[in-house]
Amino acid sequence: MVELAARRGVHTLGLSDHDTIAGLPEAFDAGARLGVTVVPGVEFSTRHEYDRHFVGIHILGYFFDPRHPALQEVVRQVQAARVEQKVRQIEKLQSLGFDISVEEVFAHLSGVPGRPHIAAVLMARYPGRFASVQQVFDEYLGVGKQAHVGRTFALTVAEAVALIREAGGLPVLAHPAAYGPQVDVSLLVRNAVSVGVEGVEVYYPYPRLKDGGRAVAQIEAMARRYRLWMTGGSDFHGRPNDPASLGEMGMATSAFESLRTGWVRR
Repeated sequence: MVELAARRGVHTLGLSDHDTIAGLPEAFDAGARLGVTVVPGVEFSTRHEYDRHFVGIHILGYFFDPRHPALQEVVRQVQAARVEQKVRQIEKLQSLGFDISVEEVFAHLSGVPGRPHIAAVLMARYPGRFASVQQVFDEYLGVGKQAHVGRTFALTVAEAVALIREAGGLPVLAHPAAYGPQVDVSLLVRNAVSVGVEGVEVYYPYPRLKDGGRAVAQIEAMARRYRLWMTGGSDFHGRPNDPASLGEMGMATSAFESLRTGWVRR
């Protein structure tokens, strides 16, 4: 990832993998070698909290200490629950008649397993049946679908925020306008602020979404209203046919420096 960033002229990269920080030491080393500043990051998938309208919400953390013992322990627990969940989802798909195995899904992983890895195997095995990862999600792996299984352990939004802050980091509400048209973005941001979120991801490839340009303006206004730090990123996952492109979206150098120095001084 860092090598790709260097080739594309990206000089500052926030590495915020889902529910893991395992890639950070290698990224730091690569950044030092290639002249890319790597910001420690993580993106926690949180527990559904329907009373707060937190459903499928992601919380980003930046600038934390990756060696913090509490953070490392919680990440270990989250990873274990994530693996268990994916095994059970694969078993559900098997019970529905799909020819798929745990070994096949896990064979080429370089990190923690996710639903896209399951979807990729289904697409390869059934090319005439599934045309995209999103189709697999919509029909089988999405919340409430036949093969979806919840996790036995997941953080609430408040717990994710508290953990990031304990490790010295900045807790950020990820892409608030990308959770679907059913989500009231204003309500989501307000509820996130109420549990301690201190930043919001404003600069994101919302233009791929309907009314994406309007979303950026709306979130910028809310960030100013609640005095939140503004962050940005491309949401690049590195998968084949990934709709996001590394370096597609981000922050101006001056904006990032204001964020970095402002956060360090607080």
